[in-house]
Amino acid sequence: MKLKNKVAIITGSSRGIGKATAILFAKEGARVVINCKDQTEDAKKVVNAIGKNKAIFIQADVSKEEDVKHLVSETIKKFGKIDILVNNAGVIFREGNWKSSEKIWHATMDINLTSAWLMIREVSPIMTRNGSGSIVNISSIYGFLGAASVLAYSSAKGGIITMTKAFAKELAPNIRINAVAPGNVMTDMTKEAGKRVIKFFEQQTPLKRSAEPDEIAKAVLFLASSDASFITGELLVVDGGYSLR
Repeated sequence: MKLKNKVAIITGSSRGIGKATAILFAKEGARVVINCKDQTEDAKKVVNAIGKNKAIFIQADVSKEEDVKHLVSETIKKFGKIDILVNNAGVIFREGNWKSSEKIWHATMDINLTSAWLMIREVSPIMTRNGSGSIVNISSIYGFLGAASVLAYSSAKGGIITMTKAFAKELAPNIRINAVAPGNVMTDMTKEAGKRVIKFFEQQTPLKRSAEPDEIAKAVLFLASSDASFITGELLVVDGGYSLR
């Protein structure tokens, strides 16, 4: 097992990529902290699917400093350490183009970018004291391609990529930090965009389909585990070739 005896916090893990990552991590031997802000019933189902001996649910809005401190302190109380952090919490607001309101802009930045910064800031001293740690940030192909229809989201995910590289320099040599940039993934958030949008992306993708959440989870597992022991500050693109066009 790649993560035997490891403790992992996965933000935004009540569904989608976060849920798939939590389930995979648990199969690989980790004890996992399931987190979300609102979808509490979904989060509890994830805990039950994994088993209460290997997973706990801590409700927290990770865009808020007090909630982040609560999430981390409760994890330490329960498991005594933190080895892995996956910053997965994210959202796309509609309308998200350049005409969107200042309120939507700030909310998008808070949830997609500030949350990751807050979590890393809180967790990294603990990992440093332990002598090691691995952090994986979930970005997006929009973080380097950009998309006019989701301008704020693209900007936030671009910030994740740059922040990953900056933190990699700051936290070395004890902590590795990398990012994954998914393309179109069949999550609830993607399905909300509608069949027409999904079909368009699949036609533009060389592999002619969308990813399943567990395919992204496997990339996260690779970067989080010792298989990637000499990798830090990198962006792993998992998009079926979409960004090649």
